[in-house]
Amino acid sequence: MKILVIDDEKPTLSMFNLFLTAYGYDVSVARDGEKGLDMFKEISPDIVFTDIKMPGIDGLEVLRRIRNQDTDTQVIIITGHGDMEKAVEALDLDASDFINKPVERKALNSALARAEKRRQLPRNMPFEFRSLQKNDFLQITLTGKLSGQKTPDLLKKIQENVQETINEVHMITDDGFSITRSGISALMTLIQKLRQTHIKISIENLSYNYIRVFQMAGMDKIATLVEEVLPD
Repeated sequence: MKILVIDDEKPTLSMFNLFLTAYGYDVSVARDGEKGLDMFKEISPDIVFTDIKMPGIDGLEVLRRIRNQDTDTQVIIITGHGDMEKAVEALDLDASDFINKPVERKALNSALARAEKRRQLPRNMPFEFRSLQKNDFLQITLTGKLSGQKTPDLLKKIQENVQETINEVHMITDDGFSITRSGISALMTLIQKLRQTHIKISIENLSYNYIRVFQMAGMDKIATLVEEVLPD
């Protein structure tokens, strides 16, 4: 599998090259967005890591241009300290995931696993959910992109299923799940409404990096966030 890493910092490129080559990937690197896009056209990588802040063409513009080419390439945004708001903006542009500098091995493994799974799925999956009642809790599996426009349907479905015997709702995100900024805001509103009826909420199978976004939004204050379990 081919991976392209775009970053203007040489130590970051060296680190990615070292780790990803050791994992068995075919790795190419570029020092800026313009060269990265040229290399993207040349090698057609399966996964692209791009720094969000670079001189000239930044990471968000790299993401936009790759998405405009209607490719199945997964794009993972590399963010620095204080760039999490930009990372959330990248979700609206269908970034596969993002990781913070300094890059932790756990975050890198999570982003790679998510990107590889998403490559096997159709692009632009519609948002869907499935519900299953188990004794005193309701399990809801989420797939596709969740935006603010979709959450009223989800809330209605939950309210239809919630009875006096239900005291917990478990939201399970599958490999095809993604979310926009408006989706995060609307999901928090939905959870707050459910909490008014004293129902406990958990959001499960979240990538390591998605948990960080939800924590930044304050989701961990109103719901239990459960990380995905990666194979050893």
